[in-house]
Amino acid sequence: MSGYSQTIDTLLKSIERNNPQIQAQAKWLEAERARARTGIYPTNPEVTYNYMWGSPDAIGNQQEFEVTQSFRLPTYYYAKSGMQNLQLEQKVLLVEKSKREILSQAFNEFYTLVWLNKKEVVLNKRVSESANLLSIMQHGYDRKEFSKPAFDKARIYHLNVQNELQKLKSEIQIHKELLQQINGGISVDNILLSYPQNIVLPDLNSILAKVQQQNPDILIAKYNTGISEKQVKLENMNRLPKLEAGYKSETILNQKLQGFHTGISIPLWENKNLVKQAKLENIWSQSYYDQVVSEVTANLKLVYAEALASYQNYSMMKDIMESSQLSESSKQLLTVGEISFPEYLTEVQFIFESQYNYLENERNYYISLNKLKLIVGE
Repeated sequence: MSGYSQTIDTLLKSIERNNPQIQAQAKWLEAERARARTGIYPTNPEVTYNYMWGSPDAIGNQQEFEVTQSFRLPTYYYAKSGMQNLQLEQKVLLVEKSKREILSQAFNEFYTLVWLNKKEVVLNKRVSESANLLSIMQHGYDRKEFSKPAFDKARIYHLNVQNELQKLKSEIQIHKELLQQINGGISVDNILLSYPQNIVLPDLNSILAKVQQQNPDILIAKYNTGISEKQVKLENMNRLPKLEAGYKSETILNQKLQGFHTGISIPLWENKNLVKQAKLENIWSQSYYDQVVSEVTANLKLVYAEALASYQNYSMMKDIMESSQLSESSKQLLTVGEISFPEYLTEVQFIFESQYNYLENERNYYISLNKLKLIVGE
């Protein structure tokens, strides 16, 4: 190949830069980072000034000036800041999870293109063989060696194989466009279509050990338990009094009064049910975490079994299916007259369907590995 060619690694980097959903989520996360720094400080101070005219004039005018600041105990702001930081970390994880899902989708489209490309190679060979067969049948028909129905079957067979190739090319173009869409509309025509080398199926126990620490759904559920615990503490602190302090002055009849202002709120009923609600949500978050761990583990084992089955089928068929002599022997037998044309079609159909099955098992193996990677969180 000449010119610049994309590898899967460069394509994934391009998707990270150009995918519109990834870009939008990055902007959203910036806004959430700013949101996490709000509401964790005392409210703004309040300044009031009143000027009142006296009537009759002998009373004089009255002026009032007041500066007040309300605040809670320092532990309240610390607890709220801790809860919002956990919420931000959870949102970071959600964005990372979404990005991995997009990249995983790109991997699936890439593996599908590799599979279709390999299938196209097989179909091109099949078209070539059917064309040669048609030429042989044409000469045989001209020499009265083959009947008209046998010759027509060869023509129909060649046309069917050509149609199958055209459908495959259309399918390849569809998946290229899907991959291009994931890449933000940037062309993927120069991508090198080949499976990664030396990728083996990991041991199930090692994957199960990783999934507890890395799976995004499990980590998000774990963050939920931490957030709910912080929420219980925060609601309990909401039951503590709010304090208020400030300065106040008053001027009337050429006399000025000034001094300090203090106040306290007495929460009696407002937060009782909020604390109860927070405690119930904390219990629910623990149960939800256990549920997520169970579901993820079961799904992991299912995907692992699919990957193992695909790999075993692929490995058993590899040596046979990569031989280039499979269909050649059938054509030689047909040429020397040892098998009939219907028998030849049956054998060739069986051979090519077996090759398609082999290629599909190979593709399913890599897609299953991609699913495992997504579940583990790598």
